[in-house]
Amino acid sequence: MMNSIGVNSINELPMPAGGPTKVPNTTSQLQNDLASDGYIVIRNVLTPEQVGRLRQVAKQYLRSGGKYLYGGKFQLHAMYVVDEIARFMTSDAILNRLKEITRPLDVVLTGECDLMINTTSSWHNDVPHHPRCVDGSIFSDESFRVYKIAFYLQDQDENSNATLKVRPRSHLKGLVQSLPAKGLGVRAGDAIIFDVRIEHAGQMPTLIDKSLRRFFERISPLLRLDVQKAFTVTRAFIRRLGRTPDRVAVFMTFGPSDAETYSYAEEGRHRHPGVRGTLSVTARRQQHCSTDYRGACLTARAARH
Repeated sequence: MMNSIGVNSINELPMPAGGPTKVPNTTSQLQNDLASDGYIVIRNVLTPEQVGRLRQVAKQYLRSGGKYLYGGKFQLHAMYVVDEIARFMTSDAILNRLKEITRPLDVVLTGECDLMINTTSSWHNDVPHHPRCVDGSIFSDESFRVYKIAFYLQDQDENSNATLKVRPRSHLKGLVQSLPAKGLGVRAGDAIIFDVRIEHAGQMPTLIDKSLRRFFERISPLLRLDVQKAFTVTRAFIRRLGRTPDRVAVFMTFGPSDAETYSYAEEGRHRHPGVRGTLSVTARRQQHCSTDYRGACLTARAARH
């Protein structure tokens, strides 16, 4: 479904004017697919205008902001440092899509929101820091429903090195390399939603990437270089020479308003103290006129757990 947009001001991200109609049978299918396979793709969530503006905002910020990491630039807690990202990711149009996943419970945002450009990634899941990952019980818990929504702001073919890859059903098994991998072909504007327990990988490092990183790891102590910065800057130069387009993405973690989501959010704050609090959709709707994304997403009656 294509959302209509309205522009609040010339400097603001075009904001979706309203959310999609909630269709019970569609909702049930989305939930069933997530429970079974651990991921879904929702087509055409963003308009081309929204994709273009979001990509522009992300690239402008990451030009000087963010951290050199994984061969690119990466910003944790982007909702707290980039106002336009926060306004967009907490718009009714996005939250209403998330509500389709969490109903009948309300949506809670854990505070995790990652902005990235040209980063590489190996196979991993997003729960290694969770205490229940140690004994594996988190993978057999059917009540655990914490997810990430990802927007890749460019087209990515399912066979490209840049696309997100998952191992379907690994959210129920843990790190199982024997499971077949699947590349998720998406167009800019599509949303990928996946269980945080699923094994996944982004843009895999090439042989050149691996060699460059090993080189800078060896010489950095002698030249007092920042390994990540030297690797990223050199890799960016090579990408420009090859006219490789930028790969930009934004991720946000959410779940239903239940104990498992709040527990996951709490563990995340121990791991990354910059996450200041969770946000419930109900609290957001009660506080239209008092929003402070640099603080804790909401002031006054914000939901904090």
